[in-house]
Amino acid sequence: MMKKILCTIILLWLLVPGWAQEFKVASFRLLPNDITAWVNPVRDLNDEACALIKVVGNRDFAFSTPLGIVQRKNEVGEIWLYVPNGTRKITIKHPRWGVLRDYKFPVILESRLTYELVIEEPLLKVEEEYPRVRKVHRPLPNTPLDESLRAMPTGKLKSQRPAFTSLFTIGWDHERPAFGVMLACMKKHGLYVHGQADLKSLSVDGECRKNGSIPSTGDTPYYTGSEKYSRYAFLAGGIHSIASLCYLYEGLGYGKRQVVWETIEGLKLRNKDYSYKGIAAELGLLVKVRKMALSLGVITIKGEYWEPTVGVGINF
Repeated sequence: MMKKILCTIILLWLLVPGWAQEFKVASFRLLPNDITAWVNPVRDLNDEACALIKVVGNRDFAFSTPLGIVQRKNEVGEIWLYVPNGTRKITIKHPRWGVLRDYKFPVILESRLTYELVIEEPLLKVEEEYPRVRKVHRPLPNTPLDESLRAMPTGKLKSQRPAFTSLFTIGWDHERPAFGVMLACMKKHGLYVHGQADLKSLSVDGECRKNGSIPSTGDTPYYTGSEKYSRYAFLAGGIHSIASLCYLYEGLGYGKRQVVWETIEGLKLRNKDYSYKGIAAELGLLVKVRKMALSLGVITIKGEYWEPTVGVGINF
């Protein structure tokens, strides 16, 4: 009796496709040269660009994640899933082969990056209409699991593309602003350039000291009390990541500041004790908040003149 039952079970298992069959994830990897999610981003409810998973497998598969599926596209030979940034797990379901619940990705998925997930389907035994002919069909060979992912199961893959930041800056001196532009290109480390000026040009007829005397004659003329200023600075240097959203930047360049006093005779004299030109240096902190960038720094000319600067811009 037991032999008959056992034979019946084995016969049913052989003849009914889908019984006692399972599927599994054969491989998961980053596609570093695929820019689909970068060029044509799909955004989630927080207006943040999604990560893209290209699934190689049967179209009957259904998917879900704790953060949701933003969009699904059935492409030729694969399924495209757009998922929110920070997705860690995915549940895969099939109407005949069951459920693979909470598959944990080897890495945390990032915005604008494209990944490949290959599903190994179960062996299907299909009996053709022709008598005494049985054909065994297997899915196409799958890509082997990326060895780099095996070596770092809990790591985080970083984009190989550098980040670009552009900021509009303002410097302040005696209630007179100077306007500038800062451009930065970096990953963990990078470079930046910064130019800032008040867009004023002053002509002078001579020089004076801070006590008002003229160095060439020693005379002290009478002044109207009018003071005029002009300044500019051009700098370039390095920028470095010190935290997940914070960057420290430092640079060197050239700067010039002029202070002009006017006499009652109409002469414009450059005050040499309050005017500076030569090597300029800059130190500051840049903070990224989503697509926004904020900066706070200070510029000095020869360590004698100091000017604070602030900036606001956008990340690309």
